[in-house]
Amino acid sequence: MTHKIAYQFKPIDFFENKEIVLRCSSKPKISIIIPVYNQLLYTMNCLFSLIDECNKHEVEIVVINDNSTDDTDLFLNRVRGIKIVNNESNLGFLKNINKGLRVVNGDFALLLNNDVILLPNILSELLHVFETKDNVGAVGAMAIHPTGVLLEAGSKVFENGKATNLGREKSPYNPHYNYLRSVDYCSGYCLLIKKKFPNGELVQLDELFLPAYYEETDLCMQLKHDYNLSIYYQPFAKLIHFESISYSDSKKDVKDQLINNNRSKFQKKWNKVLKQPLVEINGFEPDYINSSRHKILYLDDVIENEFLEKLITQEKKQKHIILVLKSKNKFEKNVIEKLQRQGVEVLYPYTTSKFKNRSYFKIIKRILPYCVELNTKNVFYILYSKVINKKTQIN
Repeated sequence: MTHKIAYQFKPIDFFENKEIVLRCSSKPKISIIIPVYNQLLYTMNCLFSLIDECNKHEVEIVVINDNSTDDTDLFLNRVRGIKIVNNESNLGFLKNINKGLRVVNGDFALLLNNDVILLPNILSELLHVFETKDNVGAVGAMAIHPTGVLLEAGSKVFENGKATNLGREKSPYNPHYNYLRSVDYCSGYCLLIKKKFPNGELVQLDELFLPAYYEETDLCMQLKHDYNLSIYYQPFAKLIHFESISYSDSKKDVKDQLINNNRSKFQKKWNKVLKQPLVEINGFEPDYINSSRHKILYLDDVIENEFLEKLITQEKKQKHIILVLKSKNKFEKNVIEKLQRQGVEVLYPYTTSKFKNRSYFKIIKRILPYCVELNTKNVFYILYSKVINKKTQIN
């Protein structure tokens, strides 16, 4: 069994001999902003992965060439349909995004790294959240490493300013990371936002965080706490991310220093709203350990007619609904997806990224201590609940 996700990554000679045509609109709904500095091969593969997405949506693509020293300029000029902004000096990611936001025309802006490969239907899935949920501020995708493990399923910020990528190094097939949910932030290598804040002001990243790191975290905090909007992780939008190609091993110390410096700035700016204590995750979800959401656990022996609509209704009341199935085949795939898209966490036996089997009982054992309600007719689990979490209400 393998966890690897299929994707295309073409060699440079492919692009030397092939013209890339991206169908872009003069009246775009989505403006895609891609800052690039060298890393030509990644840039070309990123653009190549956008071809089908451009055919499905009204988009424009703005590539900001940040004074690259390789053949980026030569190859970009062979790509039809994109807008190229050439910098006379190297500005870095933050300033490039701000520059892009000032020149794009779409109502929505997709902030995008050049070291990603977009998987099919990603734009439709990101937009779907804005179209079906109220008060959406930003939407991020499931990021998968080329080796097949998860890099991020949304992220959480703690009171000391430290952040963690949820699901990191887990399997992308792990059902804990395959339902729509609100998070503290999603990383800026693929983040869909509206170009303007609700007050009509143009979105700009805070230059307090120059040259890089924590700028998108800060933006998500603004959307959440200044405008009362939600940040969503959308697992049905997927991409491959070649993480940190801008920083080689020799530059790791520079990267760590940038992160530490900006973490301190971030913590000082947002200390009044950073309330979540740092926890030792030990391989488990911090969303279970220190989330204030009311968690209701359903086991599959209580499923009845109208049951699915009941779950969706409860989720809309800002409760964390968890349904554990003995088998993924209990429902049709589209029924499970309907629940996941509505924000219901549907769990079932699965194989971890380390190829360990997670059984029905093991799943229940891990999550039951964090649930305030249990819905089951199974006498064993009723008694088991009273042993490990006496506060759990049995329904």
